[in-house]
Order: sequence, then C-alpha cells, then structure tokens
Amino acid sequence: IRFTADSAFKGEAYALYAENGCAEIRAWTKDGARNGMATLLQLLFVQNGTLCLPAVRIEDAPDCAFRSVMIDLARDFHPFSYLLSYVDLCMLYKIPVLQLHFTDDQSYTLPSRAFPRLSTPGRSYTEEEIRELVAYAARRDVLLMPEIDVPGHCASFAQGYGDVFGTDGIICQSEQSMACMEALFRELCGMFPNSPYIHIGGDEATISKWTECEKTLAACRARGVDVDAYLARERGRDELAQLLYASFIRRTAEAVLSCGRTPVVWEGFGAAVNSVIPPETVVMSWENYYQVTPSLRDAGFRLINCSWSPLYVVAPDVHWTPEQVYEWNVYRWQPVHGGSPYIKTGLTIPPTEQVEGGQLLAWGDRIMNAFPDDLRAGVRAEQKLLEECVPALAENTWNREKLSDFAEFSTSYTRVTGLYECFRTRQGQ
Repeated sequence: IRFTADSAFKGEAYALYAENGCAEIRAWTKDGARNGMATLLQLLFVQNGTLCLPAVRIEDAPDCAFRSVMIDLARDFHPFSYLLSYVDLCMLYKIPVLQLHFTDDQSYTLPSRAFPRLSTPGRSYTEEEIRELVAYAARRDVLLMPEIDVPGHCASFAQGYGDVFGTDGIICQSEQSMACMEALFRELCGMFPNSPYIHIGGDEATISKWTECEKTLAACRARGVDVDAYLARERGRDELAQLLYASFIRRTAEAVLSCGRTPVVWEGFGAAVNSVIPPETVVMSWENYYQVTPSLRDAGFRLINCSWSPLYVVAPDVHWTPEQVYEWNVYRWQPVHGGSPYIKTGLTIPPTEQVEGGQLLAWGDRIMNAFPDDLRAGVRAEQKLLEECVPALAENTWNREKLSDFAEFSTSYTRVTGLYECFRTRQGQ
C-alpha cells in the first residue's frame, strides 16, 4: 500500500488505484489520504485465508464539506472506550467531524484547571484521557468538536460556582461571570488544539430570567444599555432578553475566534439580533422554531442541517430507520417543536452552498429511565442505533444526488458494518 502526494486531488479528494499487486492512494492533504484509506478498508475482503482487495480505479471527493456525528456524554456518562470507538466509526465512514456534547444539567464531564469544581465526581474524564482522545483522533485525521453548552443547561455551573455563574438556571451576565466564561472557552481551545470548530451551545435557554437578574441588569447599565426603557414598554422585556442572548453568544464566540477557531451554535436566536452574532459563527439549524432556516440563510450564516427527523437518535425508543436517513437530503428539515411554522409540512430549501452538510445526533435523555440497572447496556443500545444510521448519513452527505437505491446501498454496507465490529471489539466493548 503506497501513499503518494498528488496536487491533482485537493481538499478531501483522493484516488485509489488497486492494480498489479499494489494499492496506491493519491491525495494532497491528510483528509484526502484518510478518505482513501477508509475506502480501501471498506473494500478489503478475505478469500482462502488471504486478505484481498479488488482491482479498482477510484477518483472521488465529497459534495458536503461538513459531515458529522454528535454524542451526548453529559446526560449518560459514556465509558472512555466508547469515545475511541466513535472516532473509529467516523474514520471508517469518512465522517470528518465528531462532536462531543460534554456538558449539560446532569454533569460536566470535562476536566478544568481554571474551574476544577465544575467537573462532576465520577462522571468526568481526566486530563490524561482527553490527551489520549485528542492524539487518537489526530492519528485517524478525525476532527473533534468539543461543546460546552451554555447559557442554559448549566446546573453544573450553579452547583460548582453559583457565586460566579449564578443559580437561576442560566449563566449570569455580570462582568465577572462573562470574563470567566471567556476564560473557560479559551481553556477548552487549549485542551483540544487540533479542533477547528468549538461548539458554544446556545439552545433552550430560559433567557427571560436575565431580565430579572440584578447582576445582569447592573452589567447592562454599566455598558450603557437603557434597561429601564426596555422594561417600561410592551414586549420590551422580550426584546431585552433577545439582545442579552445575542450579547452572550457574541462574547463567547469572540473568545473562540480569538483562539483562531470557528464558533458553532445551535439555532437559538431570533432574526432581530442577527447582526449582533459574529458572521463567522456556524449555525446548526434543528427546529426552525427560534429562527427559520431561510432567515438564517438570508442573514449570511453558514448552516448545518440537524433536523429532528430523521437525524435524532434518543435511545432506545426515538429514532428513524436507516432507510429514512438515506432518503433524507441536506436541504430538508422536519421539526418536532409545536411552535415551528413547518411542524406539519416540513421545509425544503433550494440547494445552496451555505448549507455545508448534516449531522446525526445521539441524545441521552431517555437512557437512564430505560436502563436504570445497567446504563452501559443503554449506551451500547445507543451505539447500535448509530452504527445502523451513520452509513446512510455518510452516503447522503458525500453524494447530494443518490447514486443507488436503498437496497443496493444496504447490501454494500453490510460487510463494512462487520469491519466496524472488529474495531469496537478491539476497544474492549
């Protein structure tokens, strides 16, 4: 097996020439080399005890720049070996980004030297494990996207540092708390030196609480915001809450940008504050409730499709079939939130390069209730659902136009799934 640098194959493009007893992968970048190696692994088979590769000439490149899987590690703590096996899963299916939802109300699973009391005892990874994970992903050219989910989903902040971050179910916006928040994201960037994307959360925050927080309002007045004028007029409180949300996102995003990284946020702000959000911010459009996709597109944001249907996996009972994932495309959303204007019809937008790809998301909301006596079995059930659907996501985000029907696709990936089982077994699962 020979790797050759070839400037004809830029970005993630690659060629695989298997002929005359030699397999050659030609690429110009490590991403392209990773994709070529993944294809080679997918094509391997054993015949009469010999490892074989069919004679092929393949030249290929993905249609979507962003292809990703997300794992919720905070609601149900995952043994460290699962993180490594998910890196393998992404590598095998040419998924370049693995998002790790490290924090939520249930636990804060990251280590922190700046704020050590944030880490949940018995439910957090060590510095050594994070370093091993970063190195493991780097060797397989899989990009990790760590997430600290704020300003909502922050119970662990209140438990560890309520005097700094507040105790009202949302991160306080005092000058002290925001300076600490910026320091926390700079620490996260240092912990994941190879990660071009840093996810800053932004979903499902009860932002109205800021309009009742004296520390937050005092900080606003110090910055020259006429808080009393907002509070005195009809709907002024809602407008102030939106402005405060945008201000929070801007400050955390700017901390990430100052480290040379790209901030990513869940769709969670209204169109009225689009101009406040740094334009470099990538928005994950999921519900078309806080703001609809066409509005985000028209504002110039780069977008990732994270549609509830069929891309959410909430093990064991909320998920869609591999065929439903296969028939989806990156320009279609089907929300679940009753307040979305597309709740019944769904939304399909014209093709645009602003939609950079899609993501399959595994959330742990229901694992603990479904597997109260064996959480590891619940995590494994989640992993099995992902194993079934990741190939369909990979196909849909590599080729925007279908090249085969589902039956043909499914048959071709049966053997590859078995190969991933070998990787998983190697991790002791």
